[in-house]
Amino acid sequence: MTDPHAALRGLLAGRLRGHERRLRRFAEADWRRYADLLAGALLVAVRRRFVAGQDRAPVIRFVASARERYDPTGHDVDPVLAEALIWAALGERPPVPDSAAAIVARTVLLLALLEDEGLTDSERDEILAAAGACVDDTRT
Repeated sequence: MTDPHAALRGLLAGRLRGHERRLRRFAEADWRRYADLLAGALLVAVRRRFVAGQDRAPVIRFVASARERYDPTGHDVDPVLAEALIWAALGERPPVPDSAAAIVARTVLLLALLEDEGLTDSERDEILAAAGACVDDTRT
């Protein structure tokens, strides 16, 4: 069974093998739903950490920290793209179109934001529920 919500939950809980297995079974519609959920989860997590109109330095430091932790080669996450995703989530830039690079950057940023907060399972579930609501709101 392919379930984008369960795949994202597995990723956020650190169950990487199960996450990768689920992704391999995704059809095109599953990928679209997963990308939407990922974007929604990032939106929720960014807004828990940052605020619109704030100084740029904390965002730059956060992106550098996330890349240091999750992008050891330094080639997988474009810092300009990562910062644009954060500012877009805060409503200060236009949305970033979906692409493989954007999905990788969203994943890294989301993992880093949630790690920094040290969330419980129920708090992670709340973020996923809010992400689902964000996605559903944009489709109505």
